[in-house]
Amino acid sequence: MAPLSAQSSEFLVAYLNERVQHLHSSIRLREGDGTAALASFIKKYIDLVPDFLGAFDDFRAAANVNGEIARQLTTAREFLEVPVDIMSAEEGLEASMYQAYLAHRLLEDLNDTLNVHFNCPVIPVNMTRSNLIVHHIIGEPFANQIDSAIQLLNDKLLSSIKNNSELSLKLLEYTSSLGLDPSERFPCLTESSNIRLLFKSQNSRVRLN
Repeated sequence: MAPLSAQSSEFLVAYLNERVQHLHSSIRLREGDGTAALASFIKKYIDLVPDFLGAFDDFRAAANVNGEIARQLTTAREFLEVPVDIMSAEEGLEASMYQAYLAHRLLEDLNDTLNVHFNCPVIPVNMTRSNLIVHHIIGEPFANQIDSAIQLLNDKLLSSIKNNSELSLKLLEYTSSLGLDPSERFPCLTESSNIRLLFKSQNSRVRLN
């Protein structure tokens, strides 16, 4: 998946100008330059996918784990292999967003599983709010279909690692060898943005850049 070109970025702003009136009510844009800020956020969201995959590759090599975890990472890469160069700029833009969302959601669930079951998160960045924003930009029902597919993959992962004592030992050895949690490795999208996302149920505001 190539970074967005200047032409794609222009189409992204135009696309968002059409979508902005239909965004979920929890997404609050700053007056004046809200659409541009949202476009900047999406570009960063897309550009982060290779970095996150690289982080998981480093983790897998250091922890010496393969199996279903490796297959999940292969699947994430396969999400990015649609040949967007043969599409129109508009089609390529939408494909890039869908590809990034698929990969981010899969990696989010993989990261959460490693954290919950082995106390071994790979990416110290909470992508939940960022993924929710892109979910609402993509719109339903397609975004829900993507989430359902990711849930099936996560169920397969959980089934594979259940009672896997060898994996548990490897991850325990890996986590015990870490000097410091690399919590500063990646900037958190949702804390560095000038878009405001208000979750009414949590009564919290998040700035997005």
